[in-house]
Amino acid sequence: MGWEALKDESTENLIAYMQWKNEAGFEDTAKNAFRSFLFRFQEEIIKKTRVVTRKWGYDNDTADLIAERTFERFWKYPNFDISKSKAKDFDTGVIIYLFAIAAHQLADYKKEQNGEINPFTGDEIIIRELPNPENFNLSSERKVILKERHDIIEKALARLTPKHKIIYLTYKQYEQDGFKLPRKLLQSLREELELTQSSVQVYKKEAFDKIDEYLNIYG
Repeated sequence: MGWEALKDESTENLIAYMQWKNEAGFEDTAKNAFRSFLFRFQEEIIKKTRVVTRKWGYDNDTADLIAERTFERFWKYPNFDISKSKAKDFDTGVIIYLFAIAAHQLADYKKEQNGEINPFTGDEIIIRELPNPENFNLSSERKVILKERHDIIEKALARLTPKHKIIYLTYKQYEQDGFKLPRKLLQSLREELELTQSSVQVYKKEAFDKIDEYLNIYG
């Protein structure tokens, strides 16, 4: 069965088929679903990326590269939740979602062109415990302040699950403005905690919200 046989399938079904790509016997169906998905949305995404990249001073070749990277990203992570979209229909929601991916890809491309250095070394590990303030070479006054903050955070984490704690500490340790956590570290988190990336993000938000709440109350 070629991809043309799926051209009349709903976009929702095409995405569902793509999500089967790692299941034995479904690889070809998933690939054909992606080809049909690509045929359905490629023209719209290229048109949008050409408008935006032109404003950033790039040519159409760059726009087409960004569009290609956008679909490659979606093929790798074929996830779209219409309940989180403000679009009135599924296909419009997908276009908005793809364009958001394209915007991230364009930002990453700009960093590549500017020679910005990735701050990660590849040796990053999952963080499971808060560091002990006593181990820091600080003045006594600073240690007292740090210990107070440490205890507040520990109290907040005690109200959450171990998964929340690990996700909070790992993101707190490594996340930096303009850079996502390294893929290898994210993969380790997902595998150890048995969560999808979207679930990791939910746990992360819950943990950071709880910590902020406790710091505002007790800090």
